[in-house]
Amino acid sequence: MPIKKIYLVSLIILISLSFVFSPLMEAKTCSLSNQTTVVPIGEEDGALEAMLNSFGLYFSYLNDTEIRQGYYLPIHGRTRAEAINYLKKGFDVHLATAIVDEYTWFIPELSCLAIRPGDGLPILNGDDIPCISYYKISNEHVIFSREFTGCYSPTDRYRYQVEMQLYQDDWKISALSLEEL
Repeated sequence: MPIKKIYLVSLIILISLSFVFSPLMEAKTCSLSNQTTVVPIGEEDGALEAMLNSFGLYFSYLNDTEIRQGYYLPIHGRTRAEAINYLKKGFDVHLATAIVDEYTWFIPELSCLAIRPGDGLPILNGDDIPCISYYKISNEHVIFSREFTGCYSPTDRYRYQVEMQLYQDDWKISALSLEEL
């Protein structure tokens, strides 16, 4: 029994440290490339608010958990269908499915999904607003961009793009990309 407790504590510490020392958590800048044509945005923009809420949904799915037999079990979706249904409130159904398939696994002895240990998607939040720009493709399609430097080396630069599309009356994340500049 003590070995299981030591293993569980070690696992919790390891997962916590992976989030704290994630390269994108240490990124330093929000300067934009000269090749990017962007329009500044305001907090009142519905697509921006929906994007931030979608990342909040993703965060809550992975972090609102209970621990059973050393596994982190998501409260917001014990089965694949429940998890996809929860995430599709903020993500295109195909992207919600990809997230569930990438970041969870089915534990047969518990008959439910568990969070797979590892790095997750970069999450944008309210602190990133001054550094976010967007390109409006149409009234139903917007691409938000956030640039990071110093992620993996002092001179590297990355652009994280989040595509938002209007589905009926709801903005949802439809695609994510991270490219080296």
